[in-house]
Amino acid sequence: MQQKYTLTVADVEINVVSDESPEAVEALVSIVDRKMREILQKSRTCPKTEAAILCSLDYCSEKIRAQRKIKAIESKLAMTEATLDELIEENEALKRELAELKKNNW
Repeated sequence: MQQKYTLTVADVEINVVSDESPEAVEALVSIVDRKMREILQKSRTCPKTEAAILCSLDYCSEKIRAQRKIKAIESKLAMTEATLDELIEENEALKRELAELKKNNW
């Protein structure tokens, strides 16, 4: 269910509507506010709009890095699953071969 929130980020108040819980919204606001304040402290002449853009660029950069890592992990997982399937098939074939050897030799 969508809720309306009044948020304050770097002393700027904004109204938003979100499906997220109040706790999730507060956590997000905390992260963005902290990042904005870091940017504004490092460059005292940086306007808040530029700090917001820099914050967004930083977030997008982190998101792209995370997506690349996820893609690499998914690729490794797919390879591992394929290897596991091959090993399972090989194991089943060996079990059948062992059963046949036991049947013929014992």
